[in-house]
Amino acid sequence: MRKERWAFTQAELAAPAECNGYDEFNASVPNEDPVIVYRDGTVSNRWYDGTAGVPTETAALAGEDESPYNPDTGELADTWRDVEVDDAGNFLAFA
Repeated sequence: MRKERWAFTQAELAAPAECNGYDEFNASVPNEDPVIVYRDGTVSNRWYDGTAGVPTETAALAGEDESPYNPDTGELADTWRDVEVDDAGNFLAFA
């Protein structure tokens, strides 16, 4: 078990056990396409459409987005909570 800090949408807070640390969100970046970030704020090397090759400067800006959004629902993940997770990244409890 380890502790991480995760972003949640309001709907996800009602069922956090369905969340995983590897869930993907889109981070908004000024004057760029959205970049995929993970629930813990880690920035991927992929654009919103899955294409690889995000430049370092753009990735840094994506990492600053405190309100990424769920690409399926458009809902903002703007509530950050400390959580306990297992080795597979599954939610165990709020810390």
